[in-house]
Amino acid sequence: MNDKLNSLVFTSLSHFSVDGNFLLFPVLLTYYTGIRGLSFFVIGLMPVLYNLISGFLSVYVGSYADRVDRDASILTFGLILNGLAAFFFSIPFVFHGAAYEFMILGSVLLGVGQSIYHPIGATILSHTFGPKGSASYMGINGSFGSLGRSAFPPMLVFIASFVGIVLGLEVIVIYFLVAAIFVFIGLKFFRRKNYEYSIPAISKEKSAVKGKEGALPVFLLMLVVLVFLRSMFITVTTTYIPTYLDGIFNSKHLMALILGIAFLAPVLGQPLFGYLTSRFGGRFTVSISSIGSVAFFVVFLYLSKDFLTVLVSYTFFAFFAYTGFPVLMGYVSQTVPREHSTRANALVWGVGNTIGGSIGLLLFDGVHIFTSLYLSFTILLVFAVVSLGFLVYLPRRPKGIPS
Repeated sequence: MNDKLNSLVFTSLSHFSVDGNFLLFPVLLTYYTGIRGLSFFVIGLMPVLYNLISGFLSVYVGSYADRVDRDASILTFGLILNGLAAFFFSIPFVFHGAAYEFMILGSVLLGVGQSIYHPIGATILSHTFGPKGSASYMGINGSFGSLGRSAFPPMLVFIASFVGIVLGLEVIVIYFLVAAIFVFIGLKFFRRKNYEYSIPAISKEKSAVKGKEGALPVFLLMLVVLVFLRSMFITVTTTYIPTYLDGIFNSKHLMALILGIAFLAPVLGQPLFGYLTSRFGGRFTVSISSIGSVAFFVVFLYLSKDFLTVLVSYTFFAFFAYTGFPVLMGYVSQTVPREHSTRANALVWGVGNTIGGSIGLLLFDGVHIFTSLYLSFTILLVFAVVSLGFLVYLPRRPKGIPS
């Protein structure tokens, strides 16, 4: 395979694995609550922990990766940590007395492992495909992330129904070790210094992003705030929708079926939104995805009364909500010079998307002590609605970006 195809295939394998594993703990929540003596509130703090670690570390990972130019090795390390997290998440089912300790250890490893892929994967694609064309390929790449989110929950529930949840998690561990080997071999060719896109692509462009002193920080601040507020809501839904659905239908299999089908929608949606980002710019697609996700969650939460309407409305919500990789990273590639790409990616994804999600989870856990999941979702939905007001501050893509 040529270098471009290698970069797409093996970053896609990484994205499939990392995003699939991100739904691991939300599914495990429905199993952990069956262990006598464990607190739902304390278990709910684990996603806060791994999201905070992932968000804070991603900024440093991006800065470190910019300096050392060893992206294949860093991605491989991240996949191994994801596998180790799954291993430690299996131990509470065996040693109940030390359940919290092993959950914490697994959350720390998951947080570090999850901090790595998105800023680095986006950088590899933006270097190999160029700042304009990369958004479309990020859409293809992102579809594999969505495929991972679609595949992991039903796969884990299915395996657990035959061999138990502990052995089911060990299958996940083995998978990650194998995936790490393939990714390292497939991406070891990549060095940023070999690509002309390492230099600023729009350094002389008088645009909303580069040309007015201080404009770049303001643009990034507005985008980060928007993503932060939206992620407070979306990360909460990602984490607790499995528990919500399990409670509605009293069936882990129906819960896994809904998740498996719903997360197939972004498999198609991410390439579409990646193309739209390349064609019309990131401001357009950030707006469409933000408004669509809020609208369909309203339908899901307040108007869906049976299995079919729940499935359809949540599928449309997923179609719009889980498009962040090609939309946000493609937008950054259009508006930020190449030499700052990974740090900008890490700021938007790590601080905005991931730390925002952690704060949302922390607020949700506190609110849920006093209210139902239904009312807690309603409160967090307000933050997503507020985030829509920041759309007006986002700049359009500068003209003349090379493909």
